[in-house]
Amino acid sequence: MRSFRGETRILIALLAGVITGAGAAAVHLTTMPILERQFLVPEILGDLVAGLLATVVCLAIQLKQEEVHYRAAMERVAIIAEVNHHVRNAVFPLCLSAQKTGDPQSVRIANEAVEKINLALKDATTDALSRRIEYGESTRPAGRARAA
Repeated sequence: MRSFRGETRILIALLAGVITGAGAAAVHLTTMPILERQFLVPEILGDLVAGLLATVVCLAIQLKQEEVHYRAAMERVAIIAEVNHHVRNAVFPLCLSAQKTGDPQSVRIANEAVEKINLALKDATTDALSRRIEYGESTRPAGRARAA
């Protein structure tokens, strides 16, 4: 899915409104009998209202889509935060035991492992928010069921 900036969204909505209004006006101009041309101004005003309404509907659809994307991103962040919490709870006792031994190499290895975990979680959060990777049913290996 391609993300648009605010100005582009507004331009797309305005373009949709202009196309709708111009199309309706063109239909009215080509199908209206010559004897009924006195009703042309109200018809064109109605077409203008149709174009404005199309613009508003287009903006509403884009806003709804942005809301759906935001909710999905927040769900992904919540999942990553929960994984982060569990991983850190599992690694913390190992780091404490490495520091308690006083061996500088063990402490260095533990610190490197924590840094690798930090990088992996940071990358996973970025991927989840940017939708580069979809975490869901399609990414699970066959035979593994999701816990309810």
